[in-house]
Amino acid sequence: MKIVKSMLVASALLLGSVQIASAHGGPKWETPLIHGYGAIKDFKNAAIMPDKHMNYKVIFKITTAKTKDGINSALFHMARMMNLLYAGGIKPSHIHMVGIIAGPATPIILNNDAYKKKMHKFNPNLNVLRQLTEHGAKIYVCDQAAAEHGINPNTEVNKYIIPSFSALITLPTFELKGYALIP
Repeated sequence: MKIVKSMLVASALLLGSVQIASAHGGPKWETPLIHGYGAIKDFKNAAIMPDKHMNYKVIFKITTAKTKDGINSALFHMARMMNLLYAGGIKPSHIHMVGIIAGPATPIILNNDAYKKKMHKFNPNLNVLRQLTEHGAKIYVCDQAAAEHGINPNTEVNKYIIPSFSALITLPTFELKGYALIP
């Protein structure tokens, strides 16, 4: 019984501290452009903010199978970056974002039917892929990786994915075009 009381007291103290912290006016977690993914806190007085006169050109190397908030962690970070840039006043037309999928991340390219057959659940990445592409991101898959994973490009790939000859070609091609690599 003492353990239960101690746990209740600790929980009450923790909840009280969370309420106090939010009562001090700190920014809330939000997803201003890619809704539901890549949550950010909008700090308006940071020393370095997005430059509103720049075109942001970035390429994400998406090779991990790790997840964050229920989706591929690299897609989470793409959404977060898009949200950060948007919250910082960068127009979506000045955000040039590319992702190249390869390695263990390759199954995220599957449509729902193929994903369910192979992973025994629906593809949780489809909604974030849809939102990213609707806001101008281009998401490529290394065709070499798709072949290594036995993925049929004609019947199993979701509609948000663009085929690429190889990640080994795509990465330096975009870097040579001035895109910053986000590994």
